Amino acid sequence: MGFDGLSRKNFLIVSLAAAFAPFDALAQNASRTNYTLEDVKGAEKLSGLTLTDDQRKDVLQALAGSRSGLDSIRKTGLDNTVPPAFNFVPHGKKPKSGFKNDVKPTPPKTFTKPTNHEDIAFLTVVELGVLIRTHQIKPSELTEIFLARLKQYGPKLRNVITLLEDSAMAQALVADDEIAKGKYRGPLHGIPFGAKDLFAFKGHLTTWGAEPYKNQVLNYNAAVIDKLIAAGAILVAKTSLGALAYGDVWFGGLTLNPWNPKQGSSGSSAGSAAGTAAGLFAFSIGTETLGSIISPSTRCRVTGLRPTFGRVSRFGAMALSWTMDKVGPICKTSEDCAIVFSVIHGADDRDPMSVDFPFTYRSTVDLKKLKIGVPMPVGYKDGDDIAKDLGPAGTILKNLGATFIPVKISPPSQGVSEVLTIEASAAFDEITHDGRVDSMKGSLWPPAFRASSMLTGVDYIQAMRARTTLMHKFEAELGDLDLIVANASGGDILVTTNLTGHPQMFIPMGLNDQGRPIGTSLIGRLYEEGTLLAIGNMLQQATGAFRKRPDLSQLP
Repeated sequence: MGFDGLSRKNFLIVSLAAAFAPFDALAQNASRTNYTLEDVKGAEKLSGLTLTDDQRKDVLQALAGSRSGLDSIRKTGLDNTVPPAFNFVPHGKKPKSGFKNDVKPTPPKTFTKPTNHEDIAFLTVVELGVLIRTHQIKPSELTEIFLARLKQYGPKLRNVITLLEDSAMAQALVADDEIAKGKYRGPLHGIPFGAKDLFAFKGHLTTWGAEPYKNQVLNYNAAVIDKLIAAGAILVAKTSLGALAYGDVWFGGLTLNPWNPKQGSSGSSAGSAAGTAAGLFAFSIGTETLGSIISPSTRCRVTGLRPTFGRVSRFGAMALSWTMDKVGPICKTSEDCAIVFSVIHGADDRDPMSVDFPFTYRSTVDLKKLKIGVPMPVGYKDGDDIAKDLGPAGTILKNLGATFIPVKISPPSQGVSEVLTIEASAAFDEITHDGRVDSMKGSLWPPAFRASSMLTGVDYIQAMRARTTLMHKFEAELGDLDLIVANASGGDILVTTNLTGHPQMFIPMGLNDQGRPIGTSLIGRLYEEGTLLAIGNMLQQATGAFRKRPDLSQLP
């Protein structure tokens, strides 16, 4: 026995009786909705079914009852903050669970504050922390420097949706007072940052970059904002994102790449990456569902970390895909990412898919002890020096003791990524049905939402089942590797790991012989961000590429 005293058989009978109400009621529903056999025939083409006329009549009756109930849900309304009643859990080898921070970055060197504000603006978080801790600069002075740059360059880059001057200065003056009295909260105390404008900040606009939400003001803070403010960081700007986290075009226009203003900064964490690259804040926060941290980091030549799914609470962040959205830092360096990540990770009851796992970071790692995979290039033969395919990163890591193992990673099967568009369609079902979605000029979402609305619940479950298969296959292909090193954004691996939940990090590596920007992606085991961050730091210390600055005089 079970189900509150009902046998399984009786439970099914009762459930089916409730779902498929009496015939007369179904007939009445069918009449009210005005469904016809021709409607069912049209739906067959979308579902891939072929029915007889008798079967169509049965479907017509059942569909009317289901439609009535689902329409009732739609009329009641579901806020974007309401998640579905299930959790996504990445499959693969995991460390022992439990919250722990063990972070030991490179001991910062004491140095004298630069006299030029531009030089200050391009210092790393670690370096700015030294200046604040040694009382060479006050948080208020540093905040004023970044606010001035935001006013000067933000409109040109079109990367700022809301400048938070008053609240930022208020936070900065509190930090001044605390630090003067010896109350030092840690390495982010007094450090200004930007946050993608899909994170709630109480009493201020949170527009999601989209016309239907241009005037939206939420009365709470996102979890990641609260954690950073508690650590003493100062929020100076809400940054641009492609409308509803797609691309780099929002209602204010195209966010530009500060290195090349003739192109966009890529999406959807467009404003966060562009502002970090241009020295408009010390670091920023972005989100990724299918490339939205890695892609703009690649374009804007900054360091981006997309953590393991569930590592950082999404509470207070716009939901696009409940089982794929992740929150992560965009910084100048790997060590900066490590410091920010140490503050923002951890479980949160308000995000049921968030988890606690230890985070350990050291500035270096013994590469000789790691098994490092490299995706097999086209035409690879046994004995080929696969390190050459990685460019400067391969040479540097090889010189530091790394050996590489060629690995073949299968691309994701067709259809599995429909998980994202179906969940996104559900998240924005209301504006799709009331037509407000069409106000997002130039967005690719309207047709995608409408198309996904015509897919079935069976389609979604099948895509999720294919995702399970993908997770098992990816773990099998990883074998006993500790990580994978790949060029640029990693190609198909980026799509795969967004679906499996594995972490990925992008490291800018400067320019190649043809003067084109290059970079390296590090793809790790679940919850092993510390390894990626250590290797990223080793690469950056060897190249110094993070010291390069875009020429902002070329901005329009």
